[in-house]
Amino acid sequence: MLPLSRILVPVDFSDHSLGMIPYVKQIARNYKAEIILLHVVNPVYAIPATGITTATMVDLPEWVFTMQAKRLDEFATPELNGFSVRRLIYEGEPDAQIIATARAEDVHLVIMPTHGYGVFRKFLIGSVTAKVLHDLEIPVLTGAHLGDSEGPGKTKISNLVCALGAGPHRTDTLTWAARLASDFQAVLSVVHAIPRAGHDVDEDTARQEIGRLLTSVGVRNTSICIPKGDMAHTVSEYAKSVGADLLVIGRGSKDSQGGRLRSNSYGIIRQSHCPVLSV
Repeated sequence: MLPLSRILVPVDFSDHSLGMIPYVKQIARNYKAEIILLHVVNPVYAIPATGITTATMVDLPEWVFTMQAKRLDEFATPELNGFSVRRLIYEGEPDAQIIATARAEDVHLVIMPTHGYGVFRKFLIGSVTAKVLHDLEIPVLTGAHLGDSEGPGKTKISNLVCALGAGPHRTDTLTWAARLASDFQAVLSVVHAIPRAGHDVDEDTARQEIGRLLTSVGVRNTSICIPKGDMAHTVSEYAKSVGADLLVIGRGSKDSQGGRLRSNSYGIIRQSHCPVLSV
């Protein structure tokens, strides 16, 4: 089984946060993992009347922490009854505190919503989520539409899709997806999108390479789809068409071109109709 004994769940008390709890429960139950709920209280800065000095942080009154701690104690309490749960509250910049807590607590997975607001919500990703995805080394599970009325109502992890790119980290991505599918006894399929302009890419060659990769990680009898089109849109639509509960993608490393969160991964996370696990 995958080593998932501690899960960090950042909480901002929104419907999006609550919408992630069914996935938190499933994964924590399957791996007997501890759940760490984290709420970060945003700091307040005093802005000087002139531009001579910089803004300074103002000490928050104790009642603010008391109030937020009470909200955290009450958050998802009925839903998480029977689970091992710790609740932490800190002051600071949310992205920095989430990353620092994940490292200090040696967590193995972060589960958090993907915030986007306004008319073009499906094309947006919250700045906190983007920073966590970019800077944190461990897998992060995000959900763009959980908590929305138009979002998927099914939360059982029984149908996984693994999106494979052409980078050197595809083996790690597929390994994670295969082990996750095995642990949940879920169906696994693989999608590899080919750009329409990529005339030099041969579909048969790509299928053979993916077949060899599947064999190398011990996966057999898995369907392979190689459509042509924009990577993010094609992968997201394929996952939707097969009713995927979870989409597993790779997001590279800080040393890879484009940084930790590449543009294709970014686009998939924004557009996916189901939660996305970024490895």
